[in-house]
Amino acid sequence: MMTPLAVINSNLDTLLQTAGFSDQQGELIEDIYFAVGRLSRLNHSLLLLAKIENNIIKNEEQISLRPFIERKLRQFQELLQSAEIEVSIDLKDKELLMSKYLADILLNNLISNAIRHNVKPGRIEVLLTVSQLIFKNTGIAMSLDGTRTFERFNKTTSSEGMGLGLAISRQICQQYGFTITYTYADHLHVFSVVF
Repeated sequence: MMTPLAVINSNLDTLLQTAGFSDQQGELIEDIYFAVGRLSRLNHSLLLLAKIENNIIKNEEQISLRPFIERKLRQFQELLQSAEIEVSIDLKDKELLMSKYLADILLNNLISNAIRHNVKPGRIEVLLTVSQLIFKNTGIAMSLDGTRTFERFNKTTSSEGMGLGLAISRQICQQYGFTITYTYADHLHVFSVVF
């Protein structure tokens, strides 16, 4: 799938370098770029799921989770500020033996999920203990469907995502014997990774 997508992108780039377009043609090309981008991300996510399910991604190493989380939150700082989301953290020291690549994806998905499904202004609480990692966030004032939260392609109608982030997170957790759960308590959406 990647080769046809690359060909489409290359041809679109070539097309853009030709003579001027009408507004309508420009909008059509922009729509095509957007659709190809979504298709590329979907393909990447499905390939990642397949690799995790088949235990293809190895490279396990000792990861000190506290500084890893702190770095990851700094990377999202600009997005958090523009979304008017206040973050509070309470992080203890925790070492994990896992792929740094998969740990990065897990944290990206949990943080992105907490931002994407938040309100403005909102808040996120991140707690790390020796036994679990917890993300709490404000959001819609109702519980999600707990039985479908981690299923592939499960998403809210207002979501711009593809509904694969939490499915990937669950698959990563299963690979390492962790449990990931969702609850809704005290008007907060709570995602817990139990080591």
